[in-house]
Amino acid sequence: MLSENAGESAQSLFETGKRFYLSIDPADLEMARGCFERSARMGYAPAQRLLGVMYLEGAGIEKNLEQARKWLTMASDRGDTMASFRLAQLYAAALGVEKDWSKAYALLSLRGMAAIPEAMELKRRLKTEIVRLYPNLSTALENEENKVRRSLTHRQRRFIPNFFGPVRSEDDYLEFETWLSLNLGRISAQEAFGKLIAYMRDYYRNMTKLYPETTSP
Repeated sequence: MLSENAGESAQSLFETGKRFYLSIDPADLEMARGCFERSARMGYAPAQRLLGVMYLEGAGIEKNLEQARKWLTMASDRGDTMASFRLAQLYAAALGVEKDWSKAYALLSLRGMAAIPEAMELKRRLKTEIVRLYPNLSTALENEENKVRRSLTHRQRRFIPNFFGPVRSEDDYLEFETWLSLNLGRISAQEAFGKLIAYMRDYYRNMTKLYPETTSP
């Protein structure tokens, strides 16, 4: 963990490096890299992220995907949301790492990621590709949820969002999203179906406690 003085020094180096990084003079990129590297080695996440981006893009430095992964991972582990997004891009496209859609999806499911439109678009595309691995899964899940919702009253159907639908709060969806990100693409459709249906039924049991006008699903 950074000491207060070290943190101030690291931030100062980062801010100096950022001025060089944003300069229109290509020669300044080498100065930026030096500042970012010193700050990054002190554990400053924004510097780790931009150093990783420089290696990723070959900006003022020889392109090196392994170094990009290393620094982006460090920044992501320290909670830098943009670093997590760039790292997800590496895993989604197999840039310097083995392709791992589930790992990319997990990174894109972190809190704060919704503020990055490009991250949400990548997440949407990944989810589409992942679901294609299970061609009959979506229909089977929809059929099972329809059975549960038929047991609800009109008022409950009005106020209880579909489990597999888009209108869900972040807290409601978090456990399901986490499980999905870690498992889809790695397990059989039968295993996925059973687990997702269990989550769905637990969700409706909890929701009907708020609107207890039905038999338990």
